[in-house]
Amino acid sequence: MKIKMILPALTEAKNPYWRPIKYSLFPPLGLATLAAYGSAHDEIDLQDEHVEKLNINDSPDLVVIQVYITNAYRSYALADHYRKKGVYVCLGGLHVSSLPEEAMPHADSIFIGPGEDIFPQFLKDFRKKNPKRIYVNAKREIDDIPPIRRDLIKRNLYLVPNSIVVSRGCPHHCDFCYKDAFFEGGKSFYTQRVDAALKEID
Repeated sequence: MKIKMILPALTEAKNPYWRPIKYSLFPPLGLATLAAYGSAHDEIDLQDEHVEKLNINDSPDLVVIQVYITNAYRSYALADHYRKKGVYVCLGGLHVSSLPEEAMPHADSIFIGPGEDIFPQFLKDFRKKNPKRIYVNAKREIDDIPPIRRDLIKRNLYLVPNSIVVSRGCPHHCDFCYKDAFFEGGKSFYTQRVDAALKEID
């Protein structure tokens, strides 16, 4: 199966009044983590519009797009483009979790909340040709996530290609941040085990 994962550029990343170099610091580890749930036979292409020009002339079997508030319009345009070509499109991320009703018309399936438990279930359903429209996160831990697919990251395009993420969420509850909406109904901050983090570093 051909799977394409896209991180569309944030609006400010393409604005001449901002410094684009900020958005080439770290690779999209969230998508690279989800890619690890694919099978050995899947052909996965991870594209980050912050550091490369997207190729949208392809026809994968599945497109997965990570949506933030400031790349939402771009994400929806890409989703609509692929759906018109008959490609199955999934949307997830902070913005989709906060406004699922807005995202739904642009996707075949949406993911609400962190994807470590729902993305592997979606892949099982998709391979059986019986995917759901909505997948909602229920498990809040990252003890048993597989090794991140770092081989999919174009290391030469990033300033810090060896970044590592050992937590989800944030221990703070700022009133201007919609993190609490993303983690609503469960732990809003949790961490990887120390031995698992050390193994990833190795």
